[in-house]
Amino acid sequence: MFDRFFGRKGGDVRMPEVDVLPDIDALFDTARQAARGEGERPPGAHGRHVIIVTPGRMLKFLPCAPPGSMADANVQNVERMMPSTVTRNVAAIAYNELEALQKDAGRTIPFLGFLLGFAYIGHTVWVFEGHPSALAAGCREADVLLVDGAMVPHLQEDWRAIAGKAMRHPEIYIHDRATYALKKAGAS
Repeated sequence: MFDRFFGRKGGDVRMPEVDVLPDIDALFDTARQAARGEGERPPGAHGRHVIIVTPGRMLKFLPCAPPGSMADANVQNVERMMPSTVTRNVAAIAYNELEALQKDAGRTIPFLGFLLGFAYIGHTVWVFEGHPSALAAGCREADVLLVDGAMVPHLQEDWRAIAGKAMRHPEIYIHDRATYALKKAGAS
């Protein structure tokens, strides 16, 4: 009940400490490949997944609902947001600490339902925290970038410019936790 009134508006969201890799691009190439359903997969990982690149630079596979199992009304809502007629690469910047994800992924990434829906209908979806050491690599090849508004204060000042330059077709949206709405990001 207290969460409803004083809930997670982003107060406990922060930029996590990350492992800095010498070839972060290779890790994100692997993440994008996994999000497309290609390459190595953990045992029992079938179907489509949202891939989370953790601060420790591991890949966490979040499975979508099995094909054909999502209610038609839900599929139509997702299709209205991002039609599957053109497959898109969707990157997301969100709080991604493994402990918080394991405790409650949906509360940690408030728009996780959107992401799972996008992957369910065929889009390629990956999530990371937006750390400066990974920002360009994490946005590379993306057509759409969704950003948790609670993470924006923790991103570097020129994050929009860096992300936009790395993306294939820069379309950036910020998720407002208070209204649960996606708003197109203004120019940096």
